[in-house]
Amino acid sequence: MNPKRMRGIEISCPERQFLELHLLGKWGLRRIAREMGRDHSVLSREAGRNCGGGRRYRAEEARRLAERRRPAPRTGSRIDRNSELAAWVEGRLRAGWSPEKIAGRTASKLAPKELRGVTVGHETVYRWLYRRGGRYGGLPSCPWTGRRRRRARKPRRPGCPQVRGRTPLALRPADGLPGHLETDSTAWHGRKGLLSAQVDRALLVCRLRWCPDRTAEETPHALRRTAETLPHRFVRSVAFDDGSGGARHLDFSAEYGVPTFLCAPYSPWQKSQAENLNRTIRHWLPCKTKVRDLAAADWRRIEDWPDGLPRKSLGYLTPNEALHQYLSSGALVA
Repeated sequence: MNPKRMRGIEISCPERQFLELHLLGKWGLRRIAREMGRDHSVLSREAGRNCGGGRRYRAEEARRLAERRRPAPRTGSRIDRNSELAAWVEGRLRAGWSPEKIAGRTASKLAPKELRGVTVGHETVYRWLYRRGGRYGGLPSCPWTGRRRRRARKPRRPGCPQVRGRTPLALRPADGLPGHLETDSTAWHGRKGLLSAQVDRALLVCRLRWCPDRTAEETPHALRRTAETLPHRFVRSVAFDDGSGGARHLDFSAEYGVPTFLCAPYSPWQKSQAENLNRTIRHWLPCKTKVRDLAAADWRRIEDWPDGLPRKSLGYLTPNEALHQYLSSGALVA
């Protein structure tokens, strides 16, 4: 047997008995090592540890000494085993620190004096926070996420849907003119219904349309309702996510004669105005809101609020005022 393959493998009881027998027969350690398929240095350390003081090597005594030297298995987290570290980590979590900041602080020169030389990784803090003492001390609500359970970092669905006829959003004209819409969907707790939101990239005018089902056909239908509320020939292009919501983008493009563009996979930030609008809607309507109880008039009131809010990018005009100013200039008159 090749000695390299035996690296890291503890000497077994039969091997100790083989070593004891052949040491009595006055064999050398190198010869015994060749017969066992071990490196001779391993047998030299084994014999030196367990037959000191002129005693001969005994297999059973060597086994007992090896078990006595073996360290006891550690139980619990490093934070559980150090009360000062546990108190300090708990205090930082309640102060709003993230586990990454806590781990970086312990490894830096700014660590507390009583914790000098004691480091802890962010993964250890996360595990302690959700599985150890922190879970029963109300600590999961201290980080800004406020999650009661830790979520796996993986996509919700196993793979990205294939969208036909996709044109990258990077090819959208950068002319800065109004009419380039960005659309996105927002869902709440529950199995049915979602909100389809459209916003103009330049004028920031938004339209909100409630969809009773979460199907690919609902997005083109919501876009049709949005286009009907805007002036004729106002829509120049529409940007979609690279997901199931944009699977029927070619239907809308063929019906209205406008180009459609899709974000790169896992890059919804490319349509920043739609993402900012979604964040604002989430602020007004958290995930646990029962949006199914909202009527069409409620959605119109919610839509009127951002459209009537002065924006710095528009020279502190409201989106409605900017739209009216754009139409009054005769830009759509051909």
